Amino acid sequence: MKNPILFIVAIVIASSSGFALQRYLDHKQIQIPVENNPAIGNQRPEFAAMDLDDQLRNIKEWDGKLILLNFWATWCPPCKKEIPDFIELQQEYGDQGFQIIGIAIDNKEAIAEYAERMGINYPTLLAEIEGVGLAKRFGNGIGVLPYTVIIDRKGEISYTIKGELSKIQAEDLLQKHGINL
Repeated sequence: MKNPILFIVAIVIASSSGFALQRYLDHKQIQIPVENNPAIGNQRPEFAAMDLDDQLRNIKEWDGKLILLNFWATWCPPCKKEIPDFIELQQEYGDQGFQIIGIAIDNKEAIAEYAERMGINYPTLLAEIEGVGLAKRFGNGIGVLPYTVIIDRKGEISYTIKGELSKIQAEDLLQKHGINL
């Protein structure tokens, strides 16, 4: 009789431990990695690039807005994974002065086809290989993709994120910058 009770107690303890570990790991995923990037606190570099409609767009066009600047490519799986969340974020918070700008390090044909298929609702600027140098100017010294930069309403770089950014992480950053969720 003691063995079945011990077995049940062991299962309850193991299940509880597994649940606690999963909650811990889920919480850890929400955390945004803070990096010591020398770009943080600096005024954003000025640049201009063509959009998908062959219009020259300058970053100054969005001065006064909270900007999520995302460097990406169609050949980058984590980049493509972020885009549906970015589409939702732009839809949900754009009317509060929030603007996503995609910087595509890829060829125009691939980007145009992908943007149309996904329904990207924010400006996508074509940087091709020059985008690598532009990303370095924004603190991406090792050329990681995706690479995201948060630029506050005063034009200062406040966060840089190497790798995939989830919607939950992005919303946390937006809230820290005064966006009402």
